[in-house]
Parts: sequence; C-alpha cells; structure tokens
Amino acid sequence: MSGTKPASSYIPGLDGIRAIAFLLVFWAHGTPGPISRFIPATLGVTIFFFLSGYLITTLLRKEVTRTGTISLRDFYIRRTIRILIPLYIVYAISVPFAHYILHTFAGNLRGALSVAFYYYNYSIFLNWNCLPPVGMDVVWSLCVEEHFYILFPLLYLIMMRRRISTQRQTQFLLLLCGLELIWRFVLLLVLHKNWMWTYAATDARFDSILWGCILALRNNPVLGDRGILPRGRETLAFAASVAVLLCTLMVPNQVYRDTVRYTVQAMCLYVMFSFIIPHIRHWSVRWLEWTPVRYIGWISYILYLSHKLFLDATEQRFPDQLWISAPLGLALAIAFASLMRYSVELPLQRLRSRFRRVPELDPTAADGHGLVS
Repeated sequence: MSGTKPASSYIPGLDGIRAIAFLLVFWAHGTPGPISRFIPATLGVTIFFFLSGYLITTLLRKEVTRTGTISLRDFYIRRTIRILIPLYIVYAISVPFAHYILHTFAGNLRGALSVAFYYYNYSIFLNWNCLPPVGMDVVWSLCVEEHFYILFPLLYLIMMRRRISTQRQTQFLLLLCGLELIWRFVLLLVLHKNWMWTYAATDARFDSILWGCILALRNNPVLGDRGILPRGRETLAFAASVAVLLCTLMVPNQVYRDTVRYTVQAMCLYVMFSFIIPHIRHWSVRWLEWTPVRYIGWISYILYLSHKLFLDATEQRFPDQLWISAPLGLALAIAFASLMRYSVELPLQRLRSRFRRVPELDPTAADGHGLVS
C-alpha cells in the first residue's frame, strides 16, 4: 500500500444519475399499488447496477495501471467498510423502528442472517422463510451487487495476469451478457421459474452490471478511451438512446419485460453514460450537477436502505393522503440519511482510504455502490 494519500477525483454527472435512480425507486414505493405498476422502479435498479459495474471496473483499471496488480484483500476490506457496516447499522435501527413505530413485523432470525450474509435475494422465491423487518426488503439488490463484488475483481485479476488484451476481455464479457439473456429465456420458458427469479436472482441480473464493466474497460471517457458515439452526432445518439430507453417501459409483454428489457436498457445506458460524462456542460444534462440533485445522489445509499421505513410510517399517519405522506416520508429519509452520512459514512470513508491504492474516483461511490425495489 502506497505511503502517500491518494487524491480524490470527481466524475461529473454520476451523483445526479444516482439521484434519478433512487427517485425512480422512491416514486414507485410512495404511490398507491395500481399507479406504481406504471413507474419504472426496476429501471432505477438497472441504473444502480450499471453504475456499480462502471465505477468498480474503472477503479480496478486505475489500480492495475498504477501498481501492476489488484489487492483483493484491500478491495474486500473497502467493500466491508463501505457497504456492510452502514447496512448493519440501518438494519439494527429498523428492528425497533418496525416494532415500536410501525407496530408491525420486525423480522426473524433467518431474515437477519439472509441480509448479513447476502443470500436474501434467493430466499425470496425459494421460500426459505427469511423475513427482514418491513421496509428492509430492498436489500435484495444489494445481494446482487455484493455477489458481483466478490467474483468480478477475481475474474479481472485472472484476466490481467494472463495478459488477456482489452479487446479479448470485452469479447468475453459480451459473451457472458449474451449467455445471460439466453438464460433468462430458459428460466422462464423451459424451467418455468417465477418472474421474481429473473428480477431478483444474481444469476439472472448480473449482465446489467457487466454492461457497466464493459464501458469501463473499452470506452471509458474517464480514462481516455475512444468513445462509441459518432463524432459530430453525439447529441443525436444520446437523444436516440433516451427515446429507446423510454420505449422499453411501454412494451406490456411479460416475457419481454423479464428477459430482453434488461439487456436493451443496459445498452441504452451504455450510450447515455458515454455522452453524459464528457458532455456534462451540455444543456440537456448539466442539471445533473445541480447541488440539490447531487446531494440526493451523495446520500443515496442510506436513502435507499431506509426510505421504505419512513414511507410506511407517514402512510400510516396519513392514509390515502399521498400529497402529504410521500413528501414527508422523503424529507424524513433525507434527514436520517444526512445524519448517517456525517456520523457514520464519512468517518468510515477516512478509514477506507487507508486501504486504497489509487485516487478514489468519486467521493460518494467509486468505492461504494452504484445501487431497488
């Protein structure tokens, strides 16, 4: 580990993107059942996944460039400090919150273990009776990301040690993405699995993260790679990707929604990220850098973990009054996340910096989550 303290370098636009992802999830959870069906919380999840793959792979590339290798020990310590400790604190708070404030089920031991050891996402559809407190079921997406954090750095280290070219690495990851799409069809049409499997299982959703990895490996605007956008028509390509992304939300066919949708959305995000990061001053995306938007992204991890607790509380207090319960729930979640950010996350960030060999890409998430419904 280097004796000099690495400087921090900020990737523009990503906090704003993270804020959008969280607000999509919050909007879906904060609206009545029939309406929430038309709000793309799942897109918010996909954005978080893509962002995770992009940030972590960019960080790994920078570490290899600077040191010639990857310290898996340091990587896993950073993961533990960044993700597990805040999660365990919020979970510990959620138990008495559910019991004394919400007056509802506070979870069981199996639920606590499934969260602590990151297999809750599989327990959902395998009927293992793993029940966290009401409001903490959002941790299923963290399970997917944590499985990625465990496996991908090891895979990337192997590829680097075997001196596999970037082109070959990209081809291999694209192959995995293609096989993942086929696997979703097999799960639904051959094995007749419940739709929740293709929604929440790591083996059915990891390609959303891998597409972000591919962008970081092949066309990374932060590391000076050649972009994929046609020169002189970057804005048009960005607009087209946004239009296609919106269209993916309108197709009602359930097989499409549980298979192809995730792939098409990730490909659209590939183009959108390629535009946003180097063109953040463009009028269409510069609002992502507005201070209030960035702040939501800055505290999005704790917001994501805790928002359903506060929504449930305000909905109990103001039933059928969405115009009060949703804004109040969001305000309470922001206040709690802000408190957690300054009292827990920032001290942990300083501790985490001791195990970082390269400059942290983004003070809020390059060493954290991209992060559901």
